[in-house]
Amino acid sequence: MTDATPATPGKAELRAEMRSLRRSLPDREERSDELWRHVVALPAMVSAETVLAFTTIVGEPETGQLLVWCAATGRLVAVPEADVEPSWPDVVIVPGLAFTAAGDRLGQGGGWYDRFLSGVRADCTSIGVCFAEQVLDTIPILSHDVVMDHVVTDAGTLR
Repeated sequence: MTDATPATPGKAELRAEMRSLRRSLPDREERSDELWRHVVALPAMVSAETVLAFTTIVGEPETGQLLVWCAATGRLVAVPEADVEPSWPDVVIVPGLAFTAAGDRLGQGGGWYDRFLSGVRADCTSIGVCFAEQVLDTIPILSHDVVMDHVVTDAGTLR
C-alpha cells in the first residue's frame, strides 16, 4: 500500500509500528464487543437513523456486533464501498491506526475519511474507534486532517 499522504516526518514509521501493534493484540473479537457497547451508548448513536460504518481489515475492531445492533434497532447502515454521499450519515464510525484523546487520527494514508468528513453535514457526528493501546499522546497531523468528535476504545470513551 502506498502512503498517499504528503510527507510528514514520522507518519510512515508510526503507521508501520501501529499496524504491527494492532495485529499483535489478543482477544480482538471480545475487545471489539466491549468497544461497540461504549459506542452505541453515545447520545449521537442513540439518536442516529443512518450510520456509515466500515468493513474490518486485519487488526481493526470487528464490526459484526455493531452491524447487528444497527439492524436490530432499525438504523440504516452503509460502508464506504457503498459510495454514499457525505450528506447521508448521521454518524460516521472511523477506524484508525492511532488516535489521541483530543480526536487527532492517524489513518492508513489514503485520505478517504478526511475527504469524506470534510463534506458531511454540520450535525453529523464522527466517532473514531480503536483499541486502547492505539491511543497516543501526540500524532503528526496536517491541516487537512479531520479531528474526531469522539474517540472510543474498548476501555471507554475518551472524547
